[in-house]
Amino acid sequence: MTRFSVWPILSMATVLVLSGCDELDDPIVEITTAYQETAYGAAPTFSALPVDEAMQRVLVEDFTAHQCGNCPEAAIIAAQIAASAGDAVSVLAIHAGNLANTDDDHYDTDWTTVEGDLFWDQLDFQANPLGRINRIGGPGNFWAPAQWSDQTASLLSSEPQLGLQVVHNWVPENNHLNVHVHGTFYNDVEGPIQLALLILESDIYDYQLDYASDPELVPDYKFDHVLRGSVHGAFGLGFGEVAMSAAAGDIASHSVTYTWDNAWIVENATVLAVVTDGNGIVLNSFEFHPTE
Repeated sequence: MTRFSVWPILSMATVLVLSGCDELDDPIVEITTAYQETAYGAAPTFSALPVDEAMQRVLVEDFTAHQCGNCPEAAIIAAQIAASAGDAVSVLAIHAGNLANTDDDHYDTDWTTVEGDLFWDQLDFQANPLGRINRIGGPGNFWAPAQWSDQTASLLSSEPQLGLQVVHNWVPENNHLNVHVHGTFYNDVEGPIQLALLILESDIYDYQLDYASDPELVPDYKFDHVLRGSVHGAFGLGFGEVAMSAAAGDIASHSVTYTWDNAWIVENATVLAVVTDGNGIVLNSFEFHPTE
């Protein structure tokens, strides 16, 4: 597996901060989000998506922390990449590691999640900031922020193996989000093939250490794309009819009814659908706002 050095501007103290957690086992996900057809009608019918209409999207996973002074600059890099690529790039800010710990002073908000801890535990080397780009090289592989742009551009120019379509509707009176995901496979893919639905929230303000600011402690730092939770686990569930493997031309679909967690402001949230192959590499992803 290819290994890369961590961002050159990181202080050695930051680079050498390793996780003190024991390795986490894969969670057993109880299916509690079946689509409520009786309440909302039959799931929509999709047609296969032609490859020339499919978009290869890229997921930039930014492992960050509120006590990481170099992390705001990494977040700027990720935001610039996403802005230049439009809908083709999603950023996922994963708060994890010792620098994400809370204290009794300013850093009293716990931004970590079970899902984020599982992602962190996958890494071959653990430090903030570093990132994964569609998990290429495997879930343990990582890239320094200075490498994110080139790696993203390379993937954006590639032909998609999977075309994704998503239909959703928000039912505020029931606090329900219905999500229907459809996939069209253009190549053979070895499984297990998983679909995860991750919950992100933006426009959150709190304390952040930022070495580029004066003073370095920023009380009203704006956090975006923060991983808050998931619909059915960090790694999701088998993707419909192709959970074991897919052949070129296969299609798959999955529908859920999710009861929204009121701890997250739905108007500031997005849902990120992520489909991975048997090696844990992201085949494609799709991000949407629940209320739009």
